[in-house]
Amino acid sequence: MKKIISILFLFFICISCYLIYNITERKEITYLLVGDSVANNPNLIKNNNNTYVDNDYRILDIANILKYNEEIDNVSLFRKLKENDIIILSIGMNDLYYKLNDNTKNIYTYLNEMLDNYKLILDYISKYNYKKVYVLGYYNITDKYHDLFTYTNYKLSRLAKEYNYNYLNLEKVFHNHPEYLQKHPNYYPNNAGYYQIYKLIVENFQKS
Repeated sequence: MKKIISILFLFFICISCYLIYNITERKEITYLLVGDSVANNPNLIKNNNNTYVDNDYRILDIANILKYNEEIDNVSLFRKLKENDIIILSIGMNDLYYKLNDNTKNIYTYLNEMLDNYKLILDYISKYNYKKVYVLGYYNITDKYHDLFTYTNYKLSRLAKEYNYNYLNLEKVFHNHPEYLQKHPNYYPNNAGYYQIYKLIVENFQKS
């Protein structure tokens, strides 16, 4: 009888520990933002980490951080990739607008090389498991180059699909909506624009 009571007591302790663990376990979803400032959405500020966001980041900057395991504030990007639930990537806007503002010679070769380097980043990220990875598309604030943006976004969306990641079409959000942008020629969103991106992320997440 004492043996049965001891077994039941141990069982009760195990169940109690399991329940306490589940109650106290982190429930809030955490976001890792990576890339340029389009990723740095203030609506996600409560649970996000934006250590690896910089206005000037280009695709090769992020690729090299991963390749050489560079650290910021003694924390590597690999560590942040392991710690967070959802990854939001906005990489390449600087590359794209730099080329358009410089010259468009051999533009399609440039765009293909740009996306090849993007693929290197996704290769690193694919080593980890996440609830979601969101790849933010590019949007055009000019009155021309529409075919270039269509081409680049198509290629980027196919690349995201290859890794089973979620491509978000920001061209639909910002096309003919200058009220969502900071003062021209700055292509970064204003608060209203960031909120539109946030809505797009939340809607996509709720559908899954």
